[in-house]
Amino acid sequence: MKHKRRTEDGFNLSFLDVMACGLGAVILIFILVDFNAFSDTAAPEQKKLESELAAAQREQQQLQKSIDEINENIAMEAGKQDESQQNQNETTQQQDKLLQDISSQLAVVADLENQLAAVASIPTPDANIAMSGTGEQSYITGMRVEGKHIGILIDKSASMMGDNLIEVLSKLALPDSKKIASAKWRRTRRVANWLLARLPQKSKVSVVAFSDTASVLGMRPVNTAGASGSLKAIAKQIGEIVPDGGTNLQDGLATMMNTNPDLTDLYLITDGLPTLGEGLPLKCKNFISSKKSISSDCRQLLFLETVKRGPRGVTVNVILLPIEGDPFAPSLYWSWTNSNGGTFLSPAPEWP
Repeated sequence: MKHKRRTEDGFNLSFLDVMACGLGAVILIFILVDFNAFSDTAAPEQKKLESELAAAQREQQQLQKSIDEINENIAMEAGKQDESQQNQNETTQQQDKLLQDISSQLAVVADLENQLAAVASIPTPDANIAMSGTGEQSYITGMRVEGKHIGILIDKSASMMGDNLIEVLSKLALPDSKKIASAKWRRTRRVANWLLARLPQKSKVSVVAFSDTASVLGMRPVNTAGASGSLKAIAKQIGEIVPDGGTNLQDGLATMMNTNPDLTDLYLITDGLPTLGEGLPLKCKNFISSKKSISSDCRQLLFLETVKRGPRGVTVNVILLPIEGDPFAPSLYWSWTNSNGGTFLSPAPEWP
């Protein structure tokens, strides 16, 4: 059988394959060309963005570091404030405690003042006579009145009216009512009354006032401290004494010993060394001159002679209301009291 030969077609499979491959190659070329173009255009932008991103990251890190530092500073300041607040609280507590302690002390002081005022308004348990005045007026610090047989020796010389010679001389011409009213003599009377008020109830007491001469006060030479009537009589007589004359301590001591030979404790109220007495050396005696004054050296010698002639075995206590111009009186009276276990006291000018 004779086969027919097919007609050849120009567009067979091989041709189509070749065309398809060519078309694919063209398309691939266009794709590659476009990608490179895009890549070349995008690269600078990407780098710029990456650079800006890195800068932003660095700035963020710097900002974070600054924030961390600020937070640390805030924390430190907060800690300091807490510590300052704690210190302030502690200081406030200390101030409150101090104010509370001060308030407590003031309350104690006020209570003591009230108690003192209450005690001063009535006679003390051992008081034998009532005394006016409050506070420091009711006592003399450092002086106690004690002993079985007590003698109170009161200097009533003219010098007991003033604190200096001019003041004394100005009062000599005054009437007795003015002399009694002088400030120093009122102090003297108050000291004497204080001694009377503090006498032990079972003690025996004798009171002698002296100047040129000496005299015994009271209803009897020796009085019982518990007998308030006798002490009131003595206090009344002290209030009537008019200061005058010189200071003869020898006569006062002799009168006291004659009045109460059993004397154990002596309380002397005076303002200076004696000006009259026996036993002075010739240089201190004025046989020709009528001058009545005595030098400081002679007064010291007279005092020493008076102590020699004074009582033995008696505790001597001295309350000195000093006068100007007698500088050796305090030391000599102190030596006298110190030698026999007594007390020397010179009250403040404000007392009583």
